[in-house]
Amino acid sequence: MSRFLPSTYNDWALVSLSPFPLAVKLGVVVLVVVTVGLVLWSYVHARRRILLGVMRVAAAALVIAFVLEPALQLRAVRRVRNRLALVVDRSLSMSLPDKDGGSRYDHVLATLKAAEQSLTKLAEEHVVEWFDLDGPSSAATLESAPQGTRTDLLTALERARTAQAGRPLAAIVLISDGADNVDLQASDRQGLAKEGLERLGRLEVPVNTVMAGGGRSFKDLAVAEVLADEFAFVHNTLEISVRLESVGLGALSVPVTLRREGQVISTLTAAVPEGGGAEVVFATKPDQIGEFVYSVDVPQVAGDAVLANNRRTFVLRVIRDKVRVLQVAGRPSWDERFLRQHLKENPNVDLVSFFILRTQADTPGAPDEELSLIPFPVDKLFTTELKSFDVIIFQNFDYRPYQMSQYLPNIRDAVKGGLGFVMIGGDQSFGAGGYGTTPIAEIVPLNLDSADVSWQHAVPEITPAGRGHPVTDLTRGNGSNERLWKALPAWRSINISSGLRPEASALVVDTAVRDLTGNPAPLVAAMDVGQGRSLAIASDSMWRWRFASHRDGGSAERAYHRFWSNALHWLVRDPEHSRIRVLPDKRRFDIEEPVDLTVTVKGRDYQTVAQANVRLQLELAEKGVNRDDTLTTGEAGSLRQRYLDLAPGAYRVRASATAGGEDLGHGSGVFVIESRQPELVRGAPRPDLLEAIADATHGNALELTPDAFAKIRVIDPEVVEVDRRRNIELWDTTAALVLATLLLASEWALRRNNGYL
Repeated sequence: MSRFLPSTYNDWALVSLSPFPLAVKLGVVVLVVVTVGLVLWSYVHARRRILLGVMRVAAAALVIAFVLEPALQLRAVRRVRNRLALVVDRSLSMSLPDKDGGSRYDHVLATLKAAEQSLTKLAEEHVVEWFDLDGPSSAATLESAPQGTRTDLLTALERARTAQAGRPLAAIVLISDGADNVDLQASDRQGLAKEGLERLGRLEVPVNTVMAGGGRSFKDLAVAEVLADEFAFVHNTLEISVRLESVGLGALSVPVTLRREGQVISTLTAAVPEGGGAEVVFATKPDQIGEFVYSVDVPQVAGDAVLANNRRTFVLRVIRDKVRVLQVAGRPSWDERFLRQHLKENPNVDLVSFFILRTQADTPGAPDEELSLIPFPVDKLFTTELKSFDVIIFQNFDYRPYQMSQYLPNIRDAVKGGLGFVMIGGDQSFGAGGYGTTPIAEIVPLNLDSADVSWQHAVPEITPAGRGHPVTDLTRGNGSNERLWKALPAWRSINISSGLRPEASALVVDTAVRDLTGNPAPLVAAMDVGQGRSLAIASDSMWRWRFASHRDGGSAERAYHRFWSNALHWLVRDPEHSRIRVLPDKRRFDIEEPVDLTVTVKGRDYQTVAQANVRLQLELAEKGVNRDDTLTTGEAGSLRQRYLDLAPGAYRVRASATAGGEDLGHGSGVFVIESRQPELVRGAPRPDLLEAIADATHGNALELTPDAFAKIRVIDPEVVEVDRRRNIELWDTTAALVLATLLLASEWALRRNNGYL
């Protein structure tokens, strides 16, 4: 019809020019239709009922036309353009390599440039609006590199739908790799989630998807997930579950390697099906306590597009399951009983306890197999079993009746290698026990020249060194520790020594009693011995704290338990009691994120050391020292260090401190720099997801080519405005009047000739 219209008009319509109201016109039409119906009913038996009926209907139509006054209206109309939203995925997965070289996003930009003509045509028909996944975008922004940290396609489509509520939307064009990692896909990664389908339905516009990223030609092997606890128990089996995912590589058999600090622990082989996943489980037993960097990796295979996801690194803290303690007491006593009871009730302690009721010199007059008391198993305990213990306690114990001289060097060497050692006083301990000339003297904090034991009351008084020491901190930061020590019951004995060894610290003294050097007699002293630690308690009457509960409401008994709990933690070098601590702000940092850490330095008295010289060595696993810095602590005994632009990998920071020429010790901390972006780790393109989106919204799923934009499905714009119009009346003609007259006259004549009048 449009080709017959005058050139000044581009649309037409049938209209009514009748001046009568709509109700009148409807009334006339109904009246005419009813009248014609009644007349036609009267012709049911007429011989010429068809001819009469046609003539009557035609006449009635002309009557209705006279009332409605129909006309052909020619129009010059103007169509207001509707919106076309182009959503471009600028998430980090779009920076991954494409099949033809360059990144997926490079391919998108090149295609948009090549499709400039098609886009110009779309802009003539629609108001084209550009978006990225975060909202409206500009041409300058679209030219920049992808930076989005997640792919949330549903939310991006909803933003594009509601951006201009006053203008209708023709369609949405989504240019993406489909690697949604929020909530669009079903939990099994097959198809769309139910909620996603419902939200897509509420868009009410076709979504045309354009696949970027190579589609089904993409190839990648990834360590998708590593499941391991944040901590493990030393010498206990730890399971590490590793899940692999393969895309586009077919069925594979690949080695999976578990490493600790760069050293291979185990390698397993995983059979990965085509386009699927596989799981392997490592079982390992950590043999040291501390923080360690573990990694799981798979080799690069032919065609592997993303190498960043071939390795996953994590930090594992290895702790003790239980502290294994050997308690050897020279005779039964209240002190031995209460300490053994405390150790047995502590769920974190595995106790082996001996108190001597029979020596090798005893002659019971009966065979050994008939005796319930067994000889003290000296050889087994202090040779083959020695390394299995974490702490050894000699409690008022004289080694000489058991011919132990040959084993004392073993104990000394074990302590220097990391064992904790405690000597508790009494008349068979320290110098009185004959230890002054033995290797044990090298590992006890007190000089053992004296064999004197004083049976007068000893009043424990905490020293400046003891105020901050982990062993003697009985309030753990709550209240006054010094006031609590002053309120504790006095002890009834004290082993007199000739003072402290040079490297030892007195934590508790009795100021009323003097040692052989004239200084206050030490009651509790501590010392580091190589890799191990040693504690001396120069009395056998700490048990009196357990008998004071009826007088002080139990505070002395609580102090007893806390003292021994503190002592065990300190003796086994609990990281919380380390004098040099390296504390990264977190264990895992993202690529290009600054790494901040704090180093705290404490002296032998566990007081912070200001102006200490600290050497920090930053080591990259498998590559050695990466950076070496010398810094100084502030007035609070700590310092802050920041590392910038570190390469991905696992790092260990080793700190060693000195002050006034004294070596204060060392410590270390670990952290990992690794991309935590699922965009880069699991960025496989999902053409199936884009096809499902297009299908759910009645759009087209297209490949990324310059002619893709000519194939999109849109909703046509509505006619909203008429500029000019011209009416051509169809009823007001001589022919219509003559025809109506002839029809009515002919019908009248025919009815009369047939006898109907």
